[in-house]
Amino acid sequence: MSKFSSKNLNQKQSTAAFSKGESRSEAANDEPNQEARLTIWERISPRQREEVETLAEEYRQFLTEAKTERAVSVKLLETAKAAGFKDLAQSGPATNGGYLTHHGKLLGLFVPGQRVDNGFNIVVTHGDSPRLDLKPRCLYQEENLGMLKSNLYGGLKKFQWLARPLAMWVFGVLKDGREVNFSFGEDPGDPVLTITDILPHLDSKVQRDKKLTDAFPAEKLNVLAASRPAGDVKVKARLKKAIQDILLSRWGLTEDDLVSSEIELVPAGPARYVGLDGSMIGGYGQDDRVSVFAALKALLAVNKPEKPLLLIVFDREEIGSYGSTGAESNFVLRLAAAALAKSGVDPQWLTVTEALARSLAISADVNAAMDPTFKDVYDDLNASRMGMGPCLVRYTGGNGKYGASEARAEYMARVRQIFDDNNIIWQCSLLGKQEYGGGGTVALSLAFHGMSVVDCGAPILSMHSPFEITSKADVWMTMKALEAFFQKA
Repeated sequence: MSKFSSKNLNQKQSTAAFSKGESRSEAANDEPNQEARLTIWERISPRQREEVETLAEEYRQFLTEAKTERAVSVKLLETAKAAGFKDLAQSGPATNGGYLTHHGKLLGLFVPGQRVDNGFNIVVTHGDSPRLDLKPRCLYQEENLGMLKSNLYGGLKKFQWLARPLAMWVFGVLKDGREVNFSFGEDPGDPVLTITDILPHLDSKVQRDKKLTDAFPAEKLNVLAASRPAGDVKVKARLKKAIQDILLSRWGLTEDDLVSSEIELVPAGPARYVGLDGSMIGGYGQDDRVSVFAALKALLAVNKPEKPLLLIVFDREEIGSYGSTGAESNFVLRLAAAALAKSGVDPQWLTVTEALARSLAISADVNAAMDPTFKDVYDDLNASRMGMGPCLVRYTGGNGKYGASEARAEYMARVRQIFDDNNIIWQCSLLGKQEYGGGGTVALSLAFHGMSVVDCGAPILSMHSPFEITSKADVWMTMKALEAFFQKA
């Protein structure tokens, strides 16, 4: 979810073995019944709890290994190929499914349906997350230290990135076309990078007495990279040279090569289980990689769907979805055309656009869970809760629903019915109180094509921080919800 979003809570839930229950809206105007207050954990069987734990470990590993949009695309493409998916850009059938990629950061998957005259069932997510990039010209030295200049990406709280271990993920292309792809700081034996913070004894004038927005200037998020000089003592900028020597000797990169490199700084280390009971998952990038993971698992679980299926993992959602790998590009049209062609349909412009207009879609994105420490910014009646299942979100946007895509009532009813008929424990929610902010998703970009679309995703604590938190049970139930949508919509 990009900074400036919303979501809505109206909850149908099931009994311990997943039979249907009563929603908040159906409990008159009183407190919800006791069953509606129960978490997923209290309403699933021991066997299902084992499924939750198994999926959580797979997801934890995915979070650890896929910390950039390129890494996400690579992981998904490997999985799709192993499942028999074929390149839609190539000739030949795609009986088990197909894929289409763009610039190594944008991926679309297609599963054939039994009929092609009623559009697609589509789930769309995004693989990028708030982070720090390095500027094209980033090397310098000051006060006997080698430093790197960073650049903000997405809506993050700058102070959360100071005084913590950071890893560097690099994809570079040299002038001769050779690619350099590596991460540094993730292996337990690796050194890490960091951004220093000022001690509390001296921070009153530069931080403590300032507004939070002014206390941490973006241009002061400089990365500590070296302290051991390199080269002859007569050489100027020996700390900068130390960094240059390491880049060249270890990875074959010169300083000029950084101009054609994507260098992302992310929190170092693996995702972890959270809580004395280990019931939650903490890690970087769960907005929106929890949806990516759940959607992929759901797609691969569907057997012989009636309608053809599309799963799209976009880039650049956190900065507005603009650019050739964002949801504002023409990729949806290209993927739909390729999928129709593999289904034996002539992909003329009118045919493709009509198919998309008849399609049903979920924008799979996370929602902010009620935080007991900051309850005053949430609307209690419309807030999502951890452990209560994925959030169905009719509209996002800011004050007065600006920037929102709003699902029509008929489509909301249809998705509700799909979830209830398939024993999905779900909730409906808004991001927070009006006039406190807002946010957005790619739903607006999908609605442009005329399709019905609604947001749906797991509730999350500490959203957009370096250590976001989800419930294991919500991850599992989100996968189940998306599987039901793929199969039944």
